[in-house]
Amino acid sequence: MKLLRALLLSLIAVVASAHAAPPEKPNLTIAVGGRATLYYLPLTLAERLGYFRDEGLEVEVLDFPGGAKALQALIGGSADIVSGGFEHTLQMQAKGQKVQAFVLQGNAALALGLAKGKFASYAGPQDLKGRKIGVTAPGSSTHTFLNHLLASAKLKPEDVSVIGVGTGATAVAAGRSGQLDAIANVEPAIAMLEKSGDLKVVHETFSEAGTRAIYGGPVPSACLYAKQSFIQGNPNTVQALTNAMVKALRWLRKASADDVMKVIPPEYTFGDRAVYAAVLDRLRTVYSLDGTVTSEGVERSYRTTAASDASVRDAGAAIRLDEAWTNAFVAKVPR
Repeated sequence: MKLLRALLLSLIAVVASAHAAPPEKPNLTIAVGGRATLYYLPLTLAERLGYFRDEGLEVEVLDFPGGAKALQALIGGSADIVSGGFEHTLQMQAKGQKVQAFVLQGNAALALGLAKGKFASYAGPQDLKGRKIGVTAPGSSTHTFLNHLLASAKLKPEDVSVIGVGTGATAVAAGRSGQLDAIANVEPAIAMLEKSGDLKVVHETFSEAGTRAIYGGPVPSACLYAKQSFIQGNPNTVQALTNAMVKALRWLRKASADDVMKVIPPEYTFGDRAVYAAVLDRLRTVYSLDGTVTSEGVERSYRTTAASDASVRDAGAAIRLDEAWTNAFVAKVPR
């Protein structure tokens, strides 16, 4: 009986797939700020495991130094989709641009560390005043994270000097250059700098305790988002993208570190598989289980973004949280 039921379910899945409406735009470009980072690992997995292709999509991933640059590509028309930080949907609303997230990759996984020899002591974000701080790119999620830390100490964004250092190898090089006092970045750059003793992490959102201390709870971050007009005009395409991303999340949930490293390009580990495996283990709870965005997380994202971004704060009622995200496509992903 169990075997018959399993065969029936498989047949239903095949038939459903065969009758799925084809994507309106099968050839797509996705802009991402740091494709080699673990922040956007689900995107890499969906691409490398062939899940986009299985959904009838040919996807070109455009890599940029940070999320703000990827967002610029979307607004400028050189990309259809962005793999970026959720808060960008709120920031663009403040500028009159309707951008919507439709599948979550993971909650905030950011860290700020102090460069070796730059601080005799550190009591909190207030000690960052007047310092040179590296972020992936000005306006990126790491910059928003930094601004939130500053705001928590009643400091303004202009109270520090911000320098874009990219992700990965460029971020590691910047962290070791001696030119920065601190750096806000993503993995695996943070772990690489920690291992070499060039960085001491003082604020992070990898752990439940760290996230609660900074945000009060999980905050949606890495996601796929697009202009609302694109989503409305290409629902089958967006559904295909969502299907592929949720498949990748499901695969990641069960995969070992070795499984992951067999799929990603070797250079993504920066020659240190042990550190990569340790970082992946550290981030396990950050990744979304099913691509769903929660209203509680959206509320936290709005509060933290508004606290440090005057444009979002001043927009007030013009910010429609219900238009910044949708779970409609995640709800339709085949089980």
